[in-house]
Amino acid sequence: MARERLSRLQRHILVWLLAEAQRTSGTLAASHQDLVHALVAQGFDKGHVSTSLKGLEVKGLVTITRTPGGMAEAVDLTAEGRNRVASLTASC
Repeated sequence: MARERLSRLQRHILVWLLAEAQRTSGTLAASHQDLVHALVAQGFDKGHVSTSLKGLEVKGLVTITRTPGGMAEAVDLTAEGRNRVASLTASC
């Protein structure tokens, strides 16, 4: 089965999440707020970040932990997401 294409923003999200997991030795899920701030600083739109994250969640590449009110709180790579980002970084 062919892998679904990822947008440029989705690739940036996966790479950022991998770097964050390496920084914290995988002990903590990445803060949604930190992710958004980092990507907005790189010139991405906040609304597009949220939409792209939802798409990655649907594809099974990330999990999003939400508050009881439904707001995104933390984001983590799934095993499939780790495999996918490893293949992305290997091809760079």
